[in-house]
Amino acid sequence: MNEQHAALLHHAPRSQKPADTWARLCCEQAILAVEHGCYGVGAVLVNQAHELLCSARNQVFVDGHYNSAGHAEMQLLDQLEAEHPQQDRSVLTLYVSLQPCLMCYGRILLAGIPRVRYLAVDKPGGFTGKGLPPAWAELAAHTSIHQARVDSYWINLAEQAISTLQDRQVMRQRVLSAWRGTSLP
Repeated sequence: MNEQHAALLHHAPRSQKPADTWARLCCEQAILAVEHGCYGVGAVLVNQAHELLCSARNQVFVDGHYNSAGHAEMQLLDQLEAEHPQQDRSVLTLYVSLQPCLMCYGRILLAGIPRVRYLAVDKPGGFTGKGLPPAWAELAAHTSIHQARVDSYWINLAEQAISTLQDRQVMRQRVLSAWRGTSLP
């Protein structure tokens, strides 16, 4: 991790709230995603004993290729399903640095994750779960998705990872280039 980014984590306040540890790990993953030219989003999955089960970061632009399903939550759930297929999902909590998008929201519901806590609100792309068709609404009734109760430092850092540590306009242009089948800038 570059020095400037490492300093953001190093100067963090001492953990005061139980979820601060998970918020820090989400932000670490988000910063690593930025450093690899991807969207600044990180996610961790925690079990009932408050132990880290899986962690992941956005990988939409890894190795110069566009992967529309490379969102942090999708990567995390792939890891869960591959490495922990027998895990009781009713005891898991997913922490993510940015409010889930529609695609990730649906995947979280289908994966049976009952608790999701996000750090930063995603005004242009976050999904709130309103207006779901009946079958999806039934799944959503078993899932609690709320902003995490963490030190504001972590919410601010998650917002920085997605808005100021990278150029969102450049990221959008990269997506549009991939859609057109042209090389990624």
